[in-house]
Amino acid sequence: MDTESLIHVRFAFVKRTVRVVGVTSFRLAENTFNGGMVTPDLVNDDAVVDGLKRIRMATGKWERVSLLLPDSWFRMNILEVPTMPEKPAEALEVVRWSLKRTLPIAPEELRIAREILQTTPNGVKVLAISAREKTLDSVERAFTTAGFDIVMIEPVGLNIWNAITAREAETTGDRLFLSIRERDFTTAVFRGNQPVFLRSRNLSTERPLLQEIRLSASYLREALRSDRFETCYLAGEAVTEETAEIVAREFNSPVKRIRAGDIADGVTPEAAGYDAAITAGAGVFS
Repeated sequence: MDTESLIHVRFAFVKRTVRVVGVTSFRLAENTFNGGMVTPDLVNDDAVVDGLKRIRMATGKWERVSLLLPDSWFRMNILEVPTMPEKPAEALEVVRWSLKRTLPIAPEELRIAREILQTTPNGVKVLAISAREKTLDSVERAFTTAGFDIVMIEPVGLNIWNAITAREAETTGDRLFLSIRERDFTTAVFRGNQPVFLRSRNLSTERPLLQEIRLSASYLREALRSDRFETCYLAGEAVTEETAEIVAREFNSPVKRIRAGDIADGVTPEAAGYDAAITAGAGVFS
């Protein structure tokens, strides 16, 4: 789901292979979401409820759903803290305290998921993914009203990456992942399967895609002290051949475009327009 639409992707598993059963989309009413710091506010619950009910009418009975939201609705931070307490409540407070310096709103307003990436004698490296609690709570209520049970809520981009790594050979090298949508742009670098950089930006006339690609390339060259990646994976419906050529040139790396047909079986021509949604959906099960 994003501010403009709901996309329902349904899968089946045939001999350990992911197969797309169907893809259905619904256009949300204008101004269903509005503004909001970090995560937009849901201001028209009825629009989401109506969309869910219409999708169910078109696709049959189903009740449990994994919900994927745009990367730009989340803040994804790789934190380094001295220690990580074993008690969940105390660990959460450590993460909240570390986030205070990087977020435009109070960390207490966020729902936070965390995962320890690495423990060293010098401290603990933690991946923290957060979104505004008010919005997530409103979304969950809308799904409940429509008769659905949300199993999990996660970013689209990380699940596209899950789908990629489940099918690619293991490596210890640095790999670049770019997810490009019409209004936002995600950059991630993985060393092996460990994230070392994650960032999502909203695109605008002041911050167009080409500028974001160039700024990201310049920053990563300096931060990682490297001018080349093992592979650059490029995902999203907004990707064009010109975009792929620019990425290859700016990052001086081979580019591999991610298409749903490479990830799952049963991708019909009609469904091919939902490459990112299908790939991310498959990543949920990877």
